[in-house]
Amino acid sequence: MKTYPITVERCNGAVPIIVPGSNWWETGVTFNAAALYLERSAANDKIIQTLLPMRRLSDADLHNGIIVIHYRARPETDPGLPFVRSFIGLALFTPEFKPLYRYKEPVIFPEPMPDGADYLGVEDPRITRIGNTFTMVYCGLKADPETVYHTQLCTARSTDLLHWEKLGPMRGDINAHYNKDGVLFPGAEQGKYYLLHRPWWNGLPHADYAMNLAVSNAPDGTWRDLGPIMHSFHNPRFKESWIGAGGVPVPLGDGRYMMIYHTGNSRADSTLEYDLDAALLDMRHAETDPASVVRGRIEHFMVPETPEELGSSSTLQVQNVLFTCGSYVYGDHLYIVYGGADTYLLAARVEIATLMRELEAADLKNPFVA
Repeated sequence: MKTYPITVERCNGAVPIIVPGSNWWETGVTFNAAALYLERSAANDKIIQTLLPMRRLSDADLHNGIIVIHYRARPETDPGLPFVRSFIGLALFTPEFKPLYRYKEPVIFPEPMPDGADYLGVEDPRITRIGNTFTMVYCGLKADPETVYHTQLCTARSTDLLHWEKLGPMRGDINAHYNKDGVLFPGAEQGKYYLLHRPWWNGLPHADYAMNLAVSNAPDGTWRDLGPIMHSFHNPRFKESWIGAGGVPVPLGDGRYMMIYHTGNSRADSTLEYDLDAALLDMRHAETDPASVVRGRIEHFMVPETPEELGSSSTLQVQNVLFTCGSYVYGDHLYIVYGGADTYLLAARVEIATLMRELEAADLKNPFVA
């Protein structure tokens, strides 16, 4: 297996930045989160003040801006429902992960009626800023009498990261099958907007899951699926492997992006391991030649190691899991906010120059095959 000289620094002393709490909707697990860095500016100061009305903008803690985290949470039990639902909470930090404020109620709830698009949960938010609008793409769980729930990609819209307008299921053919891991690119390329997503259906082997690309004339659709751009590599350590998108791709200029994503793996004994990977994307010919988008891949530069990544005491835990929905640039580093063991929220960082050097040198060959 190929190894990469990339140092991953776990932030906050490798201690979770968010753990389950006593609020009714987050007693079980708090994990997979969107993450944005708001630097100080005239436009951002209005948002920061809305999010932190109890603080003055002159406070030393706000001098370098704030980190805004929208995290997925589940109660340990959810009586009267066939599935323990997910909610989306909001927490704010300094760039050094000093806690500033954590809201006591969710900012996004599942729909209250059984026929709602996300009645059984709002999961795995990713938030993209385009101009003054923030668009959240999330997985909505719709009730299904045959399979308990049906996963589909939904969106919500905000201008202040606190008040959200749900827009319902995403329009177009991307919800023709079950779908997850939707991520909107942070701007247009040649006048078109792009979305990563991971369709699936009952009976599809995990190894055949693929990260697909969709295109639209506007950030809110209608979306047209362009097909797969990336499959998992076969790793002989596991029975099956599959992939899905992580946080919003980071623009590098000239149509290129850096992306963190995940690989899920299952062993013969059904135990799992989710690792984090990186890819270099070139979107300049994405619509006409989607197969050319992926230019380099690094697998896996981060694997479960710490106690909070390996397991927890929650009945909802999934052991040996790293899963990210949010990453952002601050200083010389790419910060990755990720769920550990489907229970806790943690953060890590990698030096951008080192990661880019390795991505530029990487190819598309399977690193697990000599």
